[in-house]
Amino acid sequence: MKINLKSIFRIKPTSKDEQTVDKENTDYDKNAEFYYTNLTNSIILFSLTSQELEKLAEPVFNPMTELETEIDYAFTPICFDTIFRKGLIDISIREELLQFKKWTDDIPSRIWDWEFIDNHETWVKTRLKANALLDKLGVTSRTYNNDNETIYDNKGHIIKKGKNST
Repeated sequence: MKINLKSIFRIKPTSKDEQTVDKENTDYDKNAEFYYTNLTNSIILFSLTSQELEKLAEPVFNPMTELETEIDYAFTPICFDTIFRKGLIDISIREELLQFKKWTDDIPSRIWDWEFIDNHETWVKTRLKANALLDKLGVTSRTYNNDNETIYDNKGHIIKKGKNST
């Protein structure tokens, strides 16, 4: 991640710096729908029971791994902020989303296991929070969207390509 020291030290950007920021925003803006899908997918995963997660399992898709990694990617600051800048999610929900991310980060590693997902108090609360967030976002389906997914083998050949993959 690129750290903007000028911003940290409150140095006003020059017009060249502003052009660079505008170009970077435009590049990210092109992928805003993807970032939105990634965010909602990450929350959907946390809304599912162990049986529902197991149904998603494929040789190259481990739901437990996806629970951990997809949410981290979804909350990458530039991607997360792009969703709001493009108006895909109302800014009023931003803080609640960040609180959910912190909640998931704080799930103890000892309960990141199939046997706990359905009955451990933390996982039950997580599922409730995820479903409430999805409702606030207007997401009615709890189906994981893999339309943007492209899977490669170890030689770099495409094994599976989602319908919206490039």
